[in-house]
Amino acid sequence: MQKNNLKQVKALTSVALGAVLLTSTIAVPINSVEAASSSNYKISKGKLISKLTGKVVKGTKIFKGKVYKDGKALTGLRAGVYYKSGKKATDIYKGKYYSNGKVYTGVKNNIYFKAGAKATGSYKGMYYSKGKVFTGLKAGVYYKRGKKGTGIYGGKYYEAGKVFTGIQSTSNNLYIDGLLNTGLIVFKEQLYNGAKVNTGLTLFEGQLYNGSKLNEGVVQVDGKWYKDASIANGTITLPNGKTIIVTNGIDTTPGSGSTGGGSSSGGTGEITFTSTINSDIANNVDKLGLVGTSVSSSNEKVATVKITDGKIAMTSISVGTSIITIATDDKKATIEVAVNANGSITIGTITKYTTPQKN
Repeated sequence: MQKNNLKQVKALTSVALGAVLLTSTIAVPINSVEAASSSNYKISKGKLISKLTGKVVKGTKIFKGKVYKDGKALTGLRAGVYYKSGKKATDIYKGKYYSNGKVYTGVKNNIYFKAGAKATGSYKGMYYSKGKVFTGLKAGVYYKRGKKGTGIYGGKYYEAGKVFTGIQSTSNNLYIDGLLNTGLIVFKEQLYNGAKVNTGLTLFEGQLYNGSKLNEGVVQVDGKWYKDASIANGTITLPNGKTIIVTNGIDTTPGSGSTGGGSSSGGTGEITFTSTINSDIANNVDKLGLVGTSVSSSNEKVATVKITDGKIAMTSISVGTSIITIATDDKKATIEVAVNANGSITIGTITKYTTPQKN
């Protein structure tokens, strides 16, 4: 009987011991990062506590949607994810920007971030510098509010971000490397004087231009004959049908009596019209009461005009009269001119600009 009782006691002891071992085996380890059961843990005074031991849980735990580390709601990084008070957060942490826990690339509050840091570069068609929409020059490209810009920046003109060379579409002005052209230049087979196409007869680099194109036909300029764009040599026919012999532009026809390309031909007494340039009037305050920045002729069929080397250069085209206007801002002066039968220009009345008297 006693033996049977001892067997029963041993059996019960084995069952109890097995139950204890089984319970120990299936219990969730305190240091596990798996979601913790509410039956094993609780929050006390803001800390994660083990119900079994009553102590702060060590390691990292997820409990009721929050991440805890050593009992405290995590603020910081875990596996590259940013948590604030245990939740995935949107904020700046240690100099990097996170969105919903992830390091952020994109635009937030008009600031461009790349891998969490304020960045310089293009993003979705906009250019940013240190996170901000950029206006200015970068690698020779002009940006205006993040877009490749058109306009004047730093004294130069840009189109679509590039420094501009060409004819500006609205003003028809010629720009070279972003600057308004000054002086004479041939651009796309046209002669420009400053920013505008040339007017009148003009010598440039040994060739004669009539307006913006190379001259065609026979014409006399400053006492010398030109055939088309070049100085004339040999036998040429004048616009009036007369034939003369010239050497380096000078009339050397026997019996002409010409030593400098005068306006008469062959001693016939007929007057030949020769286009001439008169630059006697200086573009200054003493002569005009102002320094002109633009000029115009009331009759360009009689005379054309331009500003050259600080002078008012008037070119005769045909017999008649014209009024030359010199202007700057809202100020103006005028010169009355008459073109004579031989092409010479007679200067008439000069009306200088005077400052209006205050009452």
